[in-house]
Parts: sequence; C-alpha cells; structure tokens
Amino acid sequence: MDDDEHEYGIPAANIGDIDLEVLAQTDPESAREIARLDALMNLGEESKEEFRRLCKLLFDAGSVAAAEILLRRNLDYYEGEALYLQLFGSTKEDEFVFAMEAFKSQFEIDLVLEKENQFLVSTYHSGGGPPRWDDFRLLSQPCEIKFGYFEQDKIEADITLLDPGRDIFRADECLLLFFVNGVWEIGDPMTD
Repeated sequence: MDDDEHEYGIPAANIGDIDLEVLAQTDPESAREIARLDALMNLGEESKEEFRRLCKLLFDAGSVAAAEILLRRNLDYYEGEALYLQLFGSTKEDEFVFAMEAFKSQFEIDLVLEKENQFLVSTYHSGGGPPRWDDFRLLSQPCEIKFGYFEQDKIEADITLLDPGRDIFRADECLLLFFVNGVWEIGDPMTD
C-alpha cells in the first residue's frame, strides 16, 4: 500500500472521470464515501438512497458527466427523477424531444408512441412516409423506431421494418441514425 492509500484510507481507484487519490488530497471525506459507495455498487448492495448520494458526490466533486450518465441510465430503478432535475435540469429531455420532432419533420413521418422504455429511451411506430429512393427508403414503409439517448451526448434512432413476430431482419430492413447538429444522419455502429 502506498503512502496515499494509508493516509486517506482508500485504494487507488477511479470512478467516472474522477481520480479518488487526487480528490482525497483536497476532500478525503468525499473520496472515502465515493469509494465506499462504489464498492457497495460493485457488490450490488447499495440502497437507492446510497446510489443517489454517489451521483450527488460525483457531481459535487466535478465529475458532472459521469454523474449525469450514471444517474440517467439508472433513473427509473433508483427513483432519481428529482435529483436529476435538481442537478441537470431538463436540457437532455428538451434535446430528446427536439430530436424526435426533427425526425418527423425531416422524414415527413408521423410517430405513435408504443412504449417508454426508460428515461430518454422510447419506442415509436410509424405508418410509413412518402416514397423514397435514397438511403432512407426504409422509412417509406411501416417501421419500429427506438429513439435513445444511449451515449453521453448522442441521440440515436434504431429503425427496423415493422413486422411483429420477426427477430431477424435483412440489412435493408434496418437502419441506424444519429442526430448530429440538428439533422438525422446514417450512422455506422462500428465507428460511432
């Protein structure tokens, strides 16, 4: 064990983008609590309150992006809606709604909500749009479209031909789009 581990009582570790050894030098109490809560999470033994406390501590320690994605991805289970709004406001929700409106406008498609999967992840059905002969021709047909804010700052739309009961689709029956600078573009899942 090195001197820092002895002095602050935490192992060398990172959670999110925060270096606990560095944090321990300025705020040893928060560093120890983050390490404790992270250890509980790794064992699956954290309470909902402890999880929310971890997110708040990460935010307070300057690890805003890590706190946001951690809380966003686990919002429903840990009942973190109030904390999310307190820390981050409605910016991501507003961007998500704007992206879906842009989708409808760009492709001239009506969307019907099928399911709200989780926070900032929703599945819609379309009855198809106007005839197309470009790379977006799949959108001329009835489709299932799963919109999601899956990454830190990337909204995507996973599109498949609407054909209930089928699990396997041909390449021309699937499409992955990313919302980039206010426009939906075809994405490559291997590089994006």
